[in-house]
Amino acid sequence: MNKNIFSNDKFVGYISKVTPNCSNIHFPSPKLLKKFWHFEDELSGGIVGNYVVIEGENFGFLGKLEEVSLPEKEQNFLGEHSFYDTSFHPQGKIELLLSFNYYSSKIAKGLDKYPAVGSKVYLCSADLIKTLFVDDSENNQTSFDIAMLPNNLETNLPLDPNQLFGRHCAIVGTTGGGKSYTISRILEEFLSKNKSKAILIDATGEYENFYNLANVKTVKFGDSDENTFFHYSRLRIMDLVALFRPSENTQKPKLIEAIKSLKLVKQLQIHEGYSQNIYQKAEQSKNAFFSMIGKYRNIIESDKSDFSLSNLTHQIYEECISNGDSSNFGKYNGNERNWATSLIGRIEHLRGKREFNNIFGFMKQLDDKNEFNQELENFLDKSQTKQTLFIISLKDASFEKGLREILTNAIGSYLLEEARQYKFKDNPLVLFVDEAHQFLKKTIADDFLQDLELDAFDKIAKECRKHGLFLCISTQTPRDIPVGTLSQMGTFIVHRLINETDRSVIEKACSEGNKSSLDYLPSLQSGEALLISIEMPMPIIIKIKEPTIKPTSLTPKLFL
Repeated sequence: MNKNIFSNDKFVGYISKVTPNCSNIHFPSPKLLKKFWHFEDELSGGIVGNYVVIEGENFGFLGKLEEVSLPEKEQNFLGEHSFYDTSFHPQGKIELLLSFNYYSSKIAKGLDKYPAVGSKVYLCSADLIKTLFVDDSENNQTSFDIAMLPNNLETNLPLDPNQLFGRHCAIVGTTGGGKSYTISRILEEFLSKNKSKAILIDATGEYENFYNLANVKTVKFGDSDENTFFHYSRLRIMDLVALFRPSENTQKPKLIEAIKSLKLVKQLQIHEGYSQNIYQKAEQSKNAFFSMIGKYRNIIESDKSDFSLSNLTHQIYEECISNGDSSNFGKYNGNERNWATSLIGRIEHLRGKREFNNIFGFMKQLDDKNEFNQELENFLDKSQTKQTLFIISLKDASFEKGLREILTNAIGSYLLEEARQYKFKDNPLVLFVDEAHQFLKKTIADDFLQDLELDAFDKIAKECRKHGLFLCISTQTPRDIPVGTLSQMGTFIVHRLINETDRSVIEKACSEGNKSSLDYLPSLQSGEALLISIEMPMPIIIKIKEPTIKPTSLTPKLFL
């Protein structure tokens, strides 16, 4: 590495104290804090947030100036015009970020060596920061051109997408901080450079300017008959439980038994010539029933909802029977039927509601046009290379009764199962979830249903990195993201965060060495972000480049 980085023109001071995480700097003269130009770089020794390099024997050190002050005994002599004209002795604190070898140019993440007291400190040029941070990824044709240095907009920071998404990624920040622009810029890079495919769950229609691009496939969920539907037979049993909300102790067992009976009916119709649409248990043989259950156990005990929903309410009534004896089921039980009446009413109500029927295809066939899984499988097919971005628009999907959460979790469950079968091992996939706080709630519950987990994305975060499925979530309230999901994020792009609880959540999710960098979060400008990644040598504040295809996220003006 070129030792000209330690040029006397950029000298600012000496190391006066060294600790494991930071070092103190002594400025011999206050004039060293003045702003000046070094070739094309504008430099200033006294600006908090500036990067500095420290000269060691065989290793150099990169640090960030965290604090500048005067000794307390000199503060009484400070005046409006006296600072640069008198013999003050400014001092400061430097956060140590990394070390680098002069000769091999090898960069060490973390610190296993430290500068000595008396080491010289120099201002760091933008080009050196780029060299240390990017580490030759600019020569990689797949690097993403999404960022630049905020204090030098001419200095690009090309980022390796493998580093960004290889251990999952979270993009967080308050409204107006620039999250949507960041996602748009990343999506543009995906479409123009990356050979891998990506899926975007668009909660609000914010990215509708991407919908009609030639290399984008868009599906929309809503109350229109022409929209995409996720057929109910692909839902988990517990997803249906969440939709129908049976009471825990009396209705839920009957619902589960009715579903099992209808799954058996379907197998009997296919393989045994069974002609009925329901299974009548009252006063019938237990042995015959359980024998058939055993024969098709793998299908019946599976988590899939592969049965005829139109017969569900009738089958629930058939489950309302007495225990009977050891040989036969008992007679119909009037009390149990009365207890099931409200559940049956809810099921029929949802089946008749347009928004639920059109999203879950309660009255449609699995092979009907616009079925979601068929659309997604066609997109993911290896032979399909024209389209590389699959957008799922939930703009028109209802918020009623957890519909959006259940639908999104079902989509996540489908991708989770595909990943477990190694479908993405050779063709990695990035899953973007915008407004993730709307969908990643750990449980849903009400007066009927008790704490049903919607944990597909948590499992994706924990399991699927090694299977080639990578998660990128975006949220303005990281406190609403399950801790288990957030703890799996290896990369954070953190825009302005004002809420103290949100900052605390991010602090806990990041490594100990990055915590001092989080102090900048409340004061970041729109478009600026703190980039923290275990795959990158150090945390750094970046400026996201403005996307060509902008999101529709502007707030309407109240007064024109």
